Parts: sequence; C-alpha cells; structure tokens
Amino acid sequence: MFCLLLAGILHLAPLPADTVRSAAPTLPRLTLSLATANRTVYLQRAPEPQDDRGYLGTTLLYQAPSGFMASGYLNHSYAYTFLHEPFINYGEAMVGWQSVGSGDTYWTTQYTRLFVYGESALVQASLRNDLSASLTHYFDYVTASASADVFVGGTRDFILTFNLSHPFELPVLAHDTLTIEPTAEFGAGSQHFYANSLGKSTVVKTKRRGNTTVYTEPATPGFAALGYTLSVPVTYRTRRFSLEAIPSLLVPLNVPTGGDTRSLFYGTVGASLFLW
Repeated sequence: MFCLLLAGILHLAPLPADTVRSAAPTLPRLTLSLATANRTVYLQRAPEPQDDRGYLGTTLLYQAPSGFMASGYLNHSYAYTFLHEPFINYGEAMVGWQSVGSGDTYWTTQYTRLFVYGESALVQASLRNDLSASLTHYFDYVTASASADVFVGGTRDFILTFNLSHPFELPVLAHDTLTIEPTAEFGAGSQHFYANSLGKSTVVKTKRRGNTTVYTEPATPGFAALGYTLSVPVTYRTRRFSLEAIPSLLVPLNVPTGGDTRSLFYGTVGASLFLW
C-alpha cells in the first residue's frame, strides 16, 4: 500500500465512470514511473519532521490483459546522509490481480513484500508482508472505493481505507486529457507499525546480565480512526505518458504518545511513461 507512487499508477488504470461505460479501458502493459514529495507519508503517518525531508521513488509496473499485475518499487530518502541510511533505503515487490472490462466496478487483490535496508526512520520499517484487496465503484457523480490491508511477518496490523472522489475531465488536445479529482480519504485500523517507529532504546543495568538494551514502545490505541486526508490530484495524460501533481492535507487522529499530532500539508509530483 505504500507504494507511494504505485497507488497513483493503479489509479490511472480504470477510466472515469462515463468513459468506462462506453468502452473497455486499454491498460498500458509496462509503465515506468517516478515520484517525489516533500514528506514521506504511509498509512496517514509520517516520520518525525526532523527525520523526513521527502523522497524520490521509482516504480516499474506490468499489467497483463488477463488482469495479472506485478511491480517493483525503490525508495530514496533525501535525508539519507543526515540519517546515515543507504542510498536506497526501502523497496517493495508486488504481485496481484485486477478486474478488467468496462463495468462500473473495479477490484484488485495484491500481495506485497516490503524490504527495509539498514536502519530506517520510515514508519513502515517494521512491516514485512501486506495482503490487500480493494473495491472501487463508479457512481454517476462520485467514485467510491474501500481497501483492506493485513500486515503479517513483522509488526502485525490491520488497516481499512475509504475514498470518495469526483473526477473533472477536460480535453486538452486531440488525445490528451487533464483530470482534476478532489478526493477525501479516511483511514482506520491498528498502528503497531507506527508505535514501533516511535520506540526508544535504553540501557538498563541488571545484576545478572549487567547492561542490557531495552526497546520500549509507546502505548497504542486499539482499532481506531487514523485520520483523514484531503487532496486534489491533477493529472495530464497523453497516449505515451502522464504527469501528476497532488497537494494533500493530512489530519491525523488517535496518535500514540510521542507522535506528531499536527496537521500536515505535503505535495507529490510524479511522471509515468507507458513503455508498452
């Protein structure tokens, strides 16, 4: 679900409701994408401001006509020298299946393996395996979607995400489109992954073992609202590539002790090249 960039790429796969009803969408087989942002947000949580200067991410996505899809993602943190992290500090490998055709409902199922290299300030550093599914329906005036993520193999978490959006599609040239899609997102779930990123190591002296390092995490709420995000994705799309800018406002809720409770405004800019 991180794929900070992959989520945007898959968002390009289904067409707006009025287009989907008229013709089956033609998905690009192979897409190469780059994205950058001034903050690194994952599941409506972000690293502490002093540890987060944004990221550069690249994704290679394959989509077969049958619905099979696979992707790889690599992440570079702009704070890697300050944090003494590797140049590539995070990655994902995904395989999944998506619906194809011209209906009003679009679904996906995915398995994602998450990789963290070295010590990382990313909030998802303790996550390893993500089993997810999503369902999107194109109503006449709004697009509604819901997704569920189950994380196992590291920190165990369960996350639900709900989105409402309305695309305004404007013709630009003969085959180009400009889409503006105001979006509201609400998330709920557990957040052991975030508490793990806030944990602190302390040295405790004991009689039997001498000095022992103890890692302590703050108490976390149970299943609770994570927050909501308001964004306005603006996408310019041609037959061969697309450009996207996404200003977003995140309002976190039920933040564990020690986490940042302030609202966060961040921006993402991306470009995708349809290779095949």
